[in-house]
Amino acid sequence: MQQDMIQGRAMTIEEVFTGRQYQLDSYQRDYTWGRDDIRRLMDDLRKKFMANWSLGHDREEVASYQPYFLGPYVYHEEAHTTFLVDGQQRITTLHLMLIYLRELLRAQDLDDEATHLSGLIQSRKFGKAVYTLDIPDRGRFLAEVFSEPDYTLPDNAAGDLHRLWEGARVLQEEFPDELRSDALPYFVDWLLDGVCMVGIRAATSEQGWEIYESMNDRGVRLGPIDLLKSFLLSRIGGEKGGADKIWRQMVSDLAGIDVNAPSEFIKTFLIGRYADVSIEPGDAPTDIERINGSFHTWAKDNAERLGLHRSSDFQRLITDLAEYSERFRTVAAAATVYDSELQSIFFNAYNGIKAQAAPILAAVEPKDDSGTFKAKAKLIADYLDLLFARRSVNDLPSSGINSYAARLIERVRGGVSVDKLRTILAEEVSVLDYDFKSMKTYGLRSNNSGQVRYLLARLTGFVQTGCRLSDDMAAYLDVSRPYEIEHIWANHFERFQPETGTRAAFDSYRNRLGALLLLRKSDNASYQDLPYEKKVDYYQRQNQLAGALHTSHRERNPTFNKFAKQHKLDRLLRAFAKFDKKAIEERQILYQRLCELIWDPAVFGTLPTVATRRPDPTRTRTRARYDVTVADLIVKGLLPSNAQLVGLRRGERFHALALADGRIQVASGEIFRSLSGAGEFVLQTKACPGWNFWQADVDGGLVRLIDIRRDALERGLV
Repeated sequence: MQQDMIQGRAMTIEEVFTGRQYQLDSYQRDYTWGRDDIRRLMDDLRKKFMANWSLGHDREEVASYQPYFLGPYVYHEEAHTTFLVDGQQRITTLHLMLIYLRELLRAQDLDDEATHLSGLIQSRKFGKAVYTLDIPDRGRFLAEVFSEPDYTLPDNAAGDLHRLWEGARVLQEEFPDELRSDALPYFVDWLLDGVCMVGIRAATSEQGWEIYESMNDRGVRLGPIDLLKSFLLSRIGGEKGGADKIWRQMVSDLAGIDVNAPSEFIKTFLIGRYADVSIEPGDAPTDIERINGSFHTWAKDNAERLGLHRSSDFQRLITDLAEYSERFRTVAAAATVYDSELQSIFFNAYNGIKAQAAPILAAVEPKDDSGTFKAKAKLIADYLDLLFARRSVNDLPSSGINSYAARLIERVRGGVSVDKLRTILAEEVSVLDYDFKSMKTYGLRSNNSGQVRYLLARLTGFVQTGCRLSDDMAAYLDVSRPYEIEHIWANHFERFQPETGTRAAFDSYRNRLGALLLLRKSDNASYQDLPYEKKVDYYQRQNQLAGALHTSHRERNPTFNKFAKQHKLDRLLRAFAKFDKKAIEERQILYQRLCELIWDPAVFGTLPTVATRRPDPTRTRTRARYDVTVADLIVKGLLPSNAQLVGLRRGERFHALALADGRIQVASGEIFRSLSGAGEFVLQTKACPGWNFWQADVDGGLVRLIDIRRDALERGLV
């Protein structure tokens, strides 16, 4: 009898993956998680971990970090195999993440930690390596996807491998910078020991199926949206049928977008219309954090702020929700399907900027017609897109855009006219302390291929449509990647050694934005290894930005010539018979100018002549989290301005400068906002513990920056 009982046990992630060989029952669906699902998991883990971690902690202190519950999973066992009944989406994603984390640990020379992860990722059965999640057709993919730099999914790959490949690219392109640097080993410790699931063991396959049906198909599981509905309807006196009908129709329409859309809309509405977004992060959860959790509880606790006093107020709120849900559905549609009228909404969704809907709903008034609403939505999305582009080329994390979106809510809430909104956004742009002037050496790095691909897509699309050709932006950004990044310089150092001198200089120039194009994947693969002089003929048959490199491209091409003249690009948008270092530098200037045209702040109106400086909200500090920066050490005189930095690895020295503003400039000229980013670049690796890697030349001796930082904290100087 005991053996037939359903058993449940809390298990850490290490326990979930230790000594197991998982397979799927026949009724299990394929892997279905998309980009947003993986982004959400990464962001949840990042926020929970970073709320606990400090650079000054010892590894042992991770044991006291707050745990994170990742939900239940259901399984049954037969012989030596564990069959997953429910929960394979999360376990598959975690397995993929463990493989990626192993690569990051290896990049930091943390071989013991990487070996430990290997024991969780796979085991040996009868002399053969077997992945812990043993799914047919995945073996070769898992072995190569992160270890092979130019891995490409075969055209005949099984269906769910396309989803896995997309998930792998999200991890590679968007894994949080904070977790790839000095925090990496701490994060791995916490993930394995502090993140847990509840394993529910069924005695048989049939019992597992019953549990699966019960958890997914039977009964009514009340979530926050159901509890909020109950709270609102219970306060409406008399006949509730009308309000109930409005609510049901609203939820039904939203669910047509996505199963999570009704809850996402409620959260967005409450944040955009009512949440206190001025409170900085601290020990207590902010309104935004609470709403993104149990929003029904937040609504009950803030009934006064929602204006809920009488029965009619509750009726009014349901009516407001229904009206604003129509606006939300318009935004959701534009985020999913490319619409040139609202293209920036699509771009922001592609780049993972989910915060755009809240300020849009904050700026809308019920009386706004469709045209006014779309004009406001476009302006706000354009502003956030501009932020993303500028932050990308300035080595700033895109996650900081959420802070700008929250501040914008305060300024536009309650409805503003289109003209007033333009003025507000012009003011916001005027106080930014970064633009496109710093992109002199910007290019492709180990962690920014998604951003670079996006910028190339926008540049290519701008020139194409400017030449009155078709708008192919949806194809350029298709997640199946029919278009890929092309290096104009083939990866043959020996061809360019006389000009570049060193491999590091060659890699620096080869990967700069001006030395890259966006071409069809099939064409790119066929001639990427050829010398420029042979490839340029192929380029002319591609898009206008690539074709401009050919010496005869201007011949009988009136629309291209008109475009170049209209935007004063005659000198920059020119051909090159030979594509050398000087050509790359000129092309880099062209790309900078195109960025300035595409993301022209003039779309928001005239910028203020004298801007009132406000601090960058992404650099806000609180009592709960105080991060010492290189700039702090320089300001306090603990590190000289333009200090010489040295990084040592395996007997090789790497040099950099700590600039007066705290940025790091490496020997080849590239500038980084973080020590880790600079370290990753010079090492040509996926992860670097920047504070531990870089040393400063102080009084003729080398001192690790982490030791300078620790000493400053102990003496109370920062």
